[in-house]
Amino acid sequence: MPVSMRRASWLGLAAAILIGLQGAQAKDGLCPEDGVIPGTVASVNERLELTLESGLRLKIAGIDPPRPTPDDPGLDIRAQERLAQWLAGQKLLFLPAGPGVDRWGRTVAFVFAPAPGKADPAGKEFLPVGTSLIDAGLARYEPSAAARPCQSVLLAAEAGARAAGLGLWADPYYAVIAAADRSSFAEKAGTAVIVEGRITGIADRRPRIMLYFGPRQGWDFSVAVVPHSSKGFAAAQTALAGLIGRKVRVRGVLDTRFGPQIEISSPDEIEAVEEGKDSPAAPGTQAER
Repeated sequence: MPVSMRRASWLGLAAAILIGLQGAQAKDGLCPEDGVIPGTVASVNERLELTLESGLRLKIAGIDPPRPTPDDPGLDIRAQERLAQWLAGQKLLFLPAGPGVDRWGRTVAFVFAPAPGKADPAGKEFLPVGTSLIDAGLARYEPSAAARPCQSVLLAAEAGARAAGLGLWADPYYAVIAAADRSSFAEKAGTAVIVEGRITGIADRRPRIMLYFGPRQGWDFSVAVVPHSSKGFAAAQTALAGLIGRKVRVRGVLDTRFGPQIEISSPDEIEAVEEGKDSPAAPGTQAER
């Protein structure tokens, strides 16, 4: 994507959103596309969920929408407005990521829409909406089984937006947290965070596999991996053993009741970090501005 596009204000998203994605990240060849279903967007809410004219509610697979922060209480509303400017009344295509609806009555789906200014959905220049949102800094990547087919693309889009300080990444509240930064953990309890650090140890604590990021259990940051099955436990344990000593990035809801901890269900939710790249700043400073 051109540097000028990366530096464009996210407030101008409706006019300039991700035109550079029309080639390399158009629908064709990006994510699963067989069986797409047409629909027309009636409304967009602050969670960036789409309600279609048919009444169907879509949760875009792989996106974690922004939330109000102490420095920017209107962050979620602005993201909603920008997405609505693009999609409200627009015809699109969507591909359900699984059967049925989730517990909130939403269909989790990959969604594709014509680029802004191209109202004819019969054309081939569709953009993946989830990737576009993340690439513009309007959402973070949300790991899930549904989003797994597009994980590498979504993570790459997020890394670019974070490095450029676009959208939510301009807010210090969304900075990646260093695993040793206990002061940031205290103010983020109960919220979705991204933590980066080096795994120092692993332990079998069935039904959990514990990953430790320091020598003091219950004080240093840790990750609890809870596989869905006993078969999955063995496979996860093998995969995770290879991460000892590696710098990784983990995201999820932060629980501080028994020391700072995130619980995940699969090793796929752990992102290995290339040394020296895209790392958080030292504790107490904002990362990647």
